[in-house]
Amino acid sequence: MFFGRKKNKNKDNYQEDEMIPVVNEQNTSNNKYSTNYFASKRVKQRGAPRCKSLRKEEIGEYKIEVGLGQLPQSYKVLSNLLIQSENSLEQIDHLVISPYGLFIIEVNNLSGIVLGEETDPNWHQSISWRVKTFPNPLLENQAHLELLRKRVPLDETLHIHSFVTFSRRCDLKVISESVFYDTDLLAVILRRNQQEVLSKGEIQSLYDQIERINIQDINLRNEYAAHIRKQRIRQRPKYGDIRCRMCQKAVSERTARYCINHPDKFAWQIYCVKHQKELARQLKPNSAYRDTPLHTPME
Repeated sequence: MFFGRKKNKNKDNYQEDEMIPVVNEQNTSNNKYSTNYFASKRVKQRGAPRCKSLRKEEIGEYKIEVGLGQLPQSYKVLSNLLIQSENSLEQIDHLVISPYGLFIIEVNNLSGIVLGEETDPNWHQSISWRVKTFPNPLLENQAHLELLRKRVPLDETLHIHSFVTFSRRCDLKVISESVFYDTDLLAVILRRNQQEVLSKGEIQSLYDQIERINIQDINLRNEYAAHIRKQRIRQRPKYGDIRCRMCQKAVSERTARYCINHPDKFAWQIYCVKHQKELARQLKPNSAYRDTPLHTPME
């Protein structure tokens, strides 16, 4: 009798015709708070499964997309563009076509302290006790612009603006007119309305040309997402990613964290131990090295 009850209990979990397991709604209602819920339940609608960092980027891009929807009707917005280059695929987060020019927008949803300069190949992100590096988004935007010029015939006199936005979750220490918080994006775009360059028909024609080169195939987009995941695994933080501002010598995370925690001494720059000492000598009020440039060797 005990074994018979057990069999009947198992049969209750299946439908009689197709023997499909019956899912308990109370158990699945709590699964949406797990980290892999949206990746596993919405694969068909949203593409391949994504890691946590990719989902953060998607949230930041969606936030910007909602904000760009408030632009005037004369502005055309293209989001999540995937364009074929010579060797690979390139993604443009947002592209705005306006009567006053084009706006290429790169979105970053990072936390912590973000520091770097326009010409640096890598920027730095400091999160509590970790210091990570990531590629310069301004240089990535420049590469996207060159690819767009190759695929679409753009007039050389057309004004093209490259912007990089960060969320308010981070403390932005990058000094550049093209890098700012995402809450200021609409004001910056609407401020660039000095002279009309494109007519209404030219805007629609340019919109159609860019829409044709945009890859819509879900399989190719899934392959691109898988490629990005593998690339993130290869680019995990390792010793040698962080370099000294002066001598380009490899710097440990502890040394870099010391420079970031003392902005009054190093002005949000990262130096090796040798140049830290030289800079500390120059900052002393009665030091003989006060007027000596930092890049010159000390005698």
